[in-house]
Amino acid sequence: MATDIDMASNALVLIGDDPISALSDSTAASNLYLETYKLVLSQHPWTFALKEQFLSRLTQAPDTETGYSYAFRMPTDIIRLWAVLNIRDYRIVGENLYANATEVFARYVYKVSETLLPPHVVKTIEYKLAADFAISVAEDEQKSEIFERKYLNQLGQAMAVDAQQQPQVGIRNNPILRAI
Repeated sequence: MATDIDMASNALVLIGDDPISALSDSTAASNLYLETYKLVLSQHPWTFALKEQFLSRLTQAPDTETGYSYAFRMPTDIIRLWAVLNIRDYRIVGENLYANATEVFARYVYKVSETLLPPHVVKTIEYKLAADFAISVAEDEQKSEIFERKYLNQLGQAMAVDAQQQPQVGIRNNPILRAI
């Protein structure tokens, strides 16, 4: 079970700095941690960080010039909208989603507690933080590039591990298979 402090502290140790016991112990950690965490979560539909729900329809309709009849409020804990499951035509405008459907069912990545992160994602976040901290703390571009490569490699591995958490979807209707 990792915490925000654990991940930031481990990233600082990776670049050769001292560990911390609070995010406020490091200017870099307190300023960069949250956005880096959200960035990593936004890059994949992580099975542990997905939610599905109907969006709340607003009483005020969007302006008629938008071409949409209804406005819906995006969830407050959203990091990235991953899919709208019941409609194809919609537009996101600020914190709202416009559509012509009376209901919108959305799948999105949300800000899950750090204590629920699996180890492969914790390591991914630590490497990304280390890449960022290497510039702001150690002022070492070469070290930053090394950790950025480690981050990208670990991100790919973490995505692969996460994809194994659900069954593979078979090919149901493929014109190529029918032609054989």
